[in-house]
Amino acid sequence: MKFFGFTAASAIALTACGGEGDGSETIVIGYSGPLSSGAALYGENVQAGLEMAVEELNEQGVEIDGTEYSVELRSLDDEYSPATAATNAQRLVEQDGAPVVVIPHAGGINAAQEINTSRSEFLLAAYSSDPRITQQDNELTMMIPVPFTAYAEPFTKHFMDDGAETLGLLATASEYGQQWTDMITETWDENGGEVLSNNNFDYGSVTDFSTNVSQAIAQDPDVLLVGGPSQPTALVIEEAREQGYEGGFLVMDQAKIEEMETFTDPENLHNLLAVNPTREYDEPGTDALVDKFAEKVNDERPINAEVALNYQALGIIVTAMEVSGSTDDPTAIREAIPEALDQVDDAFRVQEFPSDVTPEGMSVAGTGHGIYINEDGDYENFELDWSVYDNQ
Repeated sequence: MKFFGFTAASAIALTACGGEGDGSETIVIGYSGPLSSGAALYGENVQAGLEMAVEELNEQGVEIDGTEYSVELRSLDDEYSPATAATNAQRLVEQDGAPVVVIPHAGGINAAQEINTSRSEFLLAAYSSDPRITQQDNELTMMIPVPFTAYAEPFTKHFMDDGAETLGLLATASEYGQQWTDMITETWDENGGEVLSNNNFDYGSVTDFSTNVSQAIAQDPDVLLVGGPSQPTALVIEEAREQGYEGGFLVMDQAKIEEMETFTDPENLHNLLAVNPTREYDEPGTDALVDKFAEKVNDERPINAEVALNYQALGIIVTAMEVSGSTDDPTAIREAIPEALDQVDDAFRVQEFPSDVTPEGMSVAGTGHGIYINEDGDYENFELDWSVYDNQ
């Protein structure tokens, strides 16, 4: 069957193969994310990754402490509202018995961290690269992606090694964008470069980019920091090219090349540095997941990290249940994750599979990958040394 996104604001229960009625017990995984409003596609991508993981787990079979289980995903729409995400998480835990809740936005994650170790105890699977997630002293959090701080040094050095000196700022003006701007400004300065004036603006509300773009490129930057959702990021880049900008683009991790290519002429993306597209990985389960996404979700839009990393994370979490021998003790499940990493089936090893998860909940991968699209439009995949990034 084709998986698909939902726009209803009510609960959505999704029972995968081998669920209720086959004599097995059920593990409920909770999900609260934006399934309607402007961020619906983002929320649906996360949900699709979880759905495909549920199906894969049930096809493989899940046995914990001698009992067979089926896995079921139950989803609630939070419309990207932090307060609603926390309320949804509490409902999923107390009414549906979910020991794990996945939330894919920093505001909702922060709100859920206020309740997941007290009134409604649950393991919070946090899909956000905001480094503050692991600074809350919350022992029941697993941060799924690496923090975006991991990109600052290698991205800066990649451009500077090619002779770049000046950096223009043209990113989204959200809190996330400001954090990225502050981080890359400090790193660029520390490496001896010059940061030009800040021309960031709200990618979510501004539709005419021309003024901000012209102000940024008037200072003749070697590189422009851009980033936010993929579509407006692609259009900002397109506007800069149309105004004659020939320099490079350093793209924040929220924007995905594979999506930007569908919104602008790929030639506009030459001399651009960004996170690696999912399809470019060479891990044991990557190709199969790419094919599965095209078959079961959508063969006209590209798979991305929102799908792949959440698919991968659910495989890790259920393996941790098997290692711990528990489906309902969030503390035991969380403590078993580092040991479980070596036992995760190859089908779930698809993109920057972690080598460890720190006590603070941060996923650690010693080596990552970035993509540079050169002046000829060729992809240059290069390694990022993440062994030195700050885990705090």
